[in-house]
Amino acid sequence: MDVLFVAAEAAPLVKTGGLADVAAALPAALRTGGHDVRLVMPRYRTLREQGIPMTGPIAASFLTIGNRTEELRVWLGEANGVPVYFLDIPAAFERSAIYGEGDDARRFLLFTRGVLALLQHLREVDGWQPHVVHAHDWHAALVANYMKTVLAYTFGHIGTVFTIHNLAYQGQFAPNVLDLSGLGDGGLIENSVGPGIAGSFDFMARGIAFSDVVTTVSPTYAQEIMTGEYGERLDGLLRAKRERVTGILNGIDTTTFDPATDPHIATPYDVDDPSGKAECKAALQHAFGWSTDPDRPLIGVVSRLVEQKGLDLLDGVMPWLLRETDAQVVILGSGQQHLEDRFRRHAIGATDRVGLRLGFDAPLAQRIYAGSDLFLMPSRFEPCGLGQMIALRYGSVPVVRATGGLVDTVREGYDGNGFRFHRFDGYDFGDAITRALRTYRDPTSWAILRERGMREDNSWKHAAGYYLGVYEWARQLVR
Repeated sequence: MDVLFVAAEAAPLVKTGGLADVAAALPAALRTGGHDVRLVMPRYRTLREQGIPMTGPIAASFLTIGNRTEELRVWLGEANGVPVYFLDIPAAFERSAIYGEGDDARRFLLFTRGVLALLQHLREVDGWQPHVVHAHDWHAALVANYMKTVLAYTFGHIGTVFTIHNLAYQGQFAPNVLDLSGLGDGGLIENSVGPGIAGSFDFMARGIAFSDVVTTVSPTYAQEIMTGEYGERLDGLLRAKRERVTGILNGIDTTTFDPATDPHIATPYDVDDPSGKAECKAALQHAFGWSTDPDRPLIGVVSRLVEQKGLDLLDGVMPWLLRETDAQVVILGSGQQHLEDRFRRHAIGATDRVGLRLGFDAPLAQRIYAGSDLFLMPSRFEPCGLGQMIALRYGSVPVVRATGGLVDTVREGYDGNGFRFHRFDGYDFGDAITRALRTYRDPTSWAILRERGMREDNSWKHAAGYYLGVYEWARQLVR
């Protein structure tokens, strides 16, 4: 199967979130299976400044958007064993920001046009044409729109797959973007983008409408986004396309996240000999200036400090947690200022119980997974979530809200691997933590629970197999 991935970021080149992990790991897993999978992404200024190796330009062209023409040059590099085409469009990406610019609509329209120019070049010059184009999130959503409408004669026979990583971020812009794009309205000018704006041009809505198959990053999230509660005003469109929407659970990089070989943790360990985890716990306690206490439960949190992740709920239960339990809590992350301030106060008020590191530190994150007994993810919604799967691999038992991918990976009860709560409510969250701590006090039960989680296989090889089925589905739909 020949596949062209289209994404705005890919680890380790550029990463702002989970999209980058998927854009790195899934193509690599597919190539391991013998498939010709290639990736295309923007050539951001940061890539040039970091000196990321690449050759070229291997192609050059001009892109017309509105009444302006911009230069495109294509460079070729590699990441994780996957060929990467970097689209060098100075007008769009020769700046420090990845997202969040005032002209993001124009920037990613140019990116889309650049992808289509690359497709033409690969066909005419290199003799390579993908069976499927797989676009990710709103930044790449218009690829299918162009391929199935104004460029249908050229590319309409190629299957298109669009993956929603987080429906909350849709790429909604003012309605004049329709004229800029040169696309027909297709009934997809949304009725409200914000106060004082009469309508919007919605990148993601168009990706959903024009792609042959739509995927999300977990089976449960695929069902949730068809409801008014989680559908972000696109639930009607998704329900109309229900027969072509599916959910595939993300995997994790089991090479990077492996307690048996992780260079960042105090002592290696594995499911057959987990004794080194105690030393990792002692090292984490020491790192926060606490005395070593193997019996005291240590709770880990690695998260963006935002309300989507339920960190306001954790803030609410912290006084109870410090008053009614003897647990220590280590928190790593950054996010909304008011939540950073709240957790800073908790840490100052209980220096022997609460450890806080603002920002992101990948080695420390892995030390938290290895050193913690429990791992908290009280998300309002969670399309997939990787933290709970990494925690399971490191033997840190997850306590999660039953939503999205957390439902698909964490089970409570007979044959369980963690603890769940359903209502987004401090009482229910606290009750789940209480059940977890009660089990922790029974060493035999805890060892069984921990071992069960560590034996789970959340690698990318399963997801890659499911995606191959989706690609074949998309090919059948265009035949």
